[in-house]
Amino acid sequence: MSVQTPVFVKKYAEVTKKKNSILSVGLDPAIPRQREKNVIPTEDRINFMENIIDLVAPYTSVIKINRQYTLGLTIDEIRTINRQIHSKQMLSMSDHKLGDIGSSNESAIFWFKEEEFDAFTFNPYSGNVLEATEMAHKIDLGIIVLTLMSNPQAILQKHSKVQGKPLFQHIASLCKEAKSDGCVIGATAHVEPSDILEIKRIVGDNTLALAPGVGAQGGSAETLLKSFGTKTMVNVSRGVIYSQSPEEKAKEIQEMLNGFL
Repeated sequence: MSVQTPVFVKKYAEVTKKKNSILSVGLDPAIPRQREKNVIPTEDRINFMENIIDLVAPYTSVIKINRQYTLGLTIDEIRTINRQIHSKQMLSMSDHKLGDIGSSNESAIFWFKEEEFDAFTFNPYSGNVLEATEMAHKIDLGIIVLTLMSNPQAILQKHSKVQGKPLFQHIASLCKEAKSDGCVIGATAHVEPSDILEIKRIVGDNTLALAPGVGAQGGSAETLLKSFGTKTMVNVSRGVIYSQSPEEKAKEIQEMLNGFL
């Protein structure tokens, strides 16, 4: 029996073909009062994000909006940003890292749809990956599950065991069972080629890999690309949006990734 491809996975295949790009640009707009480095010029996050979207659109397939950096914006402001993203033939993802009991997840997923996102990231540690995936797919939203993250502390996802297997492998199995759209797989040093190969073996050929950690975190997506190919979504945030020329940086990364492919 054939496996039905989730709507978001289909959309991603279409947009990457049109754009000739597997680049995702992350919007993390930190205002000057927030920290000393990697900040936007003013406190106008909307204007900053709109400008970045316009600049990187020719080289980018997905815009990933980090929820932690957009707290305080209204639903109308988020919709305006998402409509601009869609007008540039890109997909929009809420990097929310949702993880709660079922009724709370259901509420958040409802509002992701109201905000006009195409997908969201999900934290699996409440164990309800299947339930959340069914909720998302019911309204044609993609769900990308944190599986083996890029931050150094996430090595616990390799060392912790569930039923004798590393936690990240257990999460990958939950994604496979639920037919989730994708897994977040870091591109940094503690994520070894053997880890990536094992995740790919578990989830199969119908699942995306969202790869953070490239750019400012110093990671490389080459191994992920060898395993997941055009089903890889390589995310770069600070390395693009805080560069002197975001459009040139996005183009450079697009060309590098296509060279690997």
